[in-house]
Amino acid sequence: MSCLKLSKKRKIEEECRVFNENWTEKYFFTDVGVKAPCLICSETVAVFKEYNLKRHFQTKHANFGHNLSKQELQKKANNLTKRLKQQQNVFDKTSSLQRNATKASFILANKIAKQNKSFAEAEFIKDCMVNAVSVVCPEVKSKVEAISLSRRTIVRRIDAIAVNIHEQLLTASGRFQWFSIALDESTDIQDTAQLLIYIRGIDENFEITEELLSMESLKDTTTGKDLFNSVINSPIRSGLTLNKLASITTDGAPSLTGKYSGLVKLLNDKIKEDFPLHSVLSFHCIIHQESLCKSSLKLKHVIEPVVRAVNLIRSRD
Repeated sequence: MSCLKLSKKRKIEEECRVFNENWTEKYFFTDVGVKAPCLICSETVAVFKEYNLKRHFQTKHANFGHNLSKQELQKKANNLTKRLKQQQNVFDKTSSLQRNATKASFILANKIAKQNKSFAEAEFIKDCMVNAVSVVCPEVKSKVEAISLSRRTIVRRIDAIAVNIHEQLLTASGRFQWFSIALDESTDIQDTAQLLIYIRGIDENFEITEELLSMESLKDTTTGKDLFNSVINSPIRSGLTLNKLASITTDGAPSLTGKYSGLVKLLNDKIKEDFPLHSVLSFHCIIHQESLCKSSLKLKHVIEPVVRAVNLIRSRD
């Protein structure tokens, strides 16, 4: 029966540990909010317990005489409280500067990632900022110098931003009533096929979320089966079920839209197997259709001016 006996957990709030004013005269401690600092050496005791205060006084200040008056003790307590508050203000100010510098580092890292710039350019940006600030407002030069923009820091910042965006997407995807995906497969500079999977979902409040769901690397082959395995795992990893998939958009490649072994065919077979009453719509990307039309029709005199105008606008953003 003793093994079934549960021990009651002690709580500090229930022990009424309140600072006693007599401890100031007996052990030279004062009350400063949540801690009790010593008036002699300024060390603090976190728990208001007489044993802790008495032990500190007897072990460190046993030879200290009790010849101070109440006025002198009160004066020491006031000075100590004032000094502790000043130290706290300095700490809060330093922490605020560090938070602002970290926030600025994240903002610049986000800009660099969006513009596809080299991580090393962050250090060049910092040098430019320091040189400009030293001329315009030298008093804030130290604040700019506190911003960490090394290459390793930028890598960590971008990784943290990516993780945060992925967590936001996971949170939003849990509320999706329906979602659709769009696929784009291309080869990078290392001759590795990369499959980009974009997702667009809508929740019960008709709020639409559109984001890059995943980028899957296809190391060996890029058959319809390989693409199917990559696509089928991405929504599952995000907590989505295929019965909420409304449509899929592709570029019309044979490995995606093949009649017998294409991605769309394999995906529909999988959904009909798991959810017999559900079907998925398939669409051909309009951008690829326009590109095919441009290649078939003689519209060079129309396309080239439009492309130059678009490139000019994008270069000045």
